[in-house]
Amino acid sequence: MDTKLEEIDVLLDKEANDVRFIGIWGMGGLGKTTLARLVYEKISHQFEVCIFLANVREVSATHGLVYLQKQILSLMLKEENVQVWDVYRLITTIKRCFCNKAVLLVLDDVDESEQLENLVGEKDSFGLRSRIIITTRDRQVLVTHDIEEPYELKTLNENEALKLFSWKAFRKDEPDQDYAEQSKSFVRYAGGLPLALKTLGSFLYKRSAHSWSSALKKLQQTPNRTVFEILKISFDGLDEMEKKIFMDIACFHRLYNNESMIELAYSSEFCTRITIDVLVEKSLLTISSDNEIGIHDSIRDMGCEIVRQESYEDPGRRSRLWLRNDIFHVFTKNTGTEVIEGILLHLDRLEEADWNLEAFSKMCKLKLLYIHNLRLSVGPKYLPNALRYLMWSRYPSKYLPPGFQPDELTELSLVFSNIDHLWNGIKYLSKLKSIDLSYSVNLTRTPDFTETAKVSRVYRVKCIWSFLNYLMYLAAQN
Repeated sequence: MDTKLEEIDVLLDKEANDVRFIGIWGMGGLGKTTLARLVYEKISHQFEVCIFLANVREVSATHGLVYLQKQILSLMLKEENVQVWDVYRLITTIKRCFCNKAVLLVLDDVDESEQLENLVGEKDSFGLRSRIIITTRDRQVLVTHDIEEPYELKTLNENEALKLFSWKAFRKDEPDQDYAEQSKSFVRYAGGLPLALKTLGSFLYKRSAHSWSSALKKLQQTPNRTVFEILKISFDGLDEMEKKIFMDIACFHRLYNNESMIELAYSSEFCTRITIDVLVEKSLLTISSDNEIGIHDSIRDMGCEIVRQESYEDPGRRSRLWLRNDIFHVFTKNTGTEVIEGILLHLDRLEEADWNLEAFSKMCKLKLLYIHNLRLSVGPKYLPNALRYLMWSRYPSKYLPPGFQPDELTELSLVFSNIDHLWNGIKYLSKLKSIDLSYSVNLTRTPDFTETAKVSRVYRVKCIWSFLNYLMYLAAQN
């Protein structure tokens, strides 16, 4: 924490004779409030007026902005009952009170730009040497208020994390020797998130080694409730499209790990780019320089838990399936429903199963189907026409179901399959961009691609019939 305080001190530059807005930004549970409080306590004696306004998001949602404005004025004027009820009059009054004074004002947990507009206004609302500190999970809130370079709070490194966990679990800066390995497992699980480290450490304090092992197994099935609720605040502030894409990334991150894959899966939607930007700004995702999508383990677990809560007892009534046992349950018990939108089964080793594929007949909203390393003796008689992404290695049938007309399909991959031919006649698949039939050794003929003009990639390795002529045609078209 000392390093972070020093870095914030550089941004504050208290000797500069100007007004400064400093933003502290990061995901929930990182300790933004703690850091802001420490800064406040350290430097408050240097200002004429000092105000720490906590829980702005929650108080604003519960009581409104006027309540927060009156709270500022009450602290400023040292009056309990400020008799002004109009938001715009209060803005003017706040500005008049602050404009000639050196003010230290902390607004904690801001989530809307309107809150900054009505609580602090512009720099000319304050006297010289004033410092306004704002903590938020949403970077765009700061950018909108011309705070272009906020201080990004990040997760702890491994040594810092172990030290914090140990203080809570053992009341000292290193774990007891008998608990050393288990401590490292909990620290890895927390992923450097201070909230998780403190919550788990406190929970495990003076518990037996057996209880520690049991707690770790439970965490692998369901996240800690306190951590979940804190992180879910960011999810609750999303619109429906943002929630949809976030949950797809959380549950199917193995597949949705780069922007191009998201754009491919949502090809009929035109808002994926801005949606990804918003999820990054709200500290739910990260984007690397090469467009790789990152998500913190605790954030991912929060998204997965939201889906699990859709139906605790019946996985067939959840929108997304990614766990082996849940998927096997749905297809062996034939409990699929129209709620299911995505299925991702990636087995590390080849398995054989006897599934009831009639379950597909109820999944009319299924958009993603990914099956890897599963051997079935019988193929499906029906596949949902809503599919946008179909990847099924070792597909068991000689052809796709005759009635399958996936107008939204963008990606088709049937590697190591028993496919003899995909379909008869012409399919009007205008959005299809890629076909992969690698190692499908029984393939004898290819479909008519006349009406599938967008196909940009065709893979066919170790097959009987050659794609050479078609590839030449594609090259000419491009």
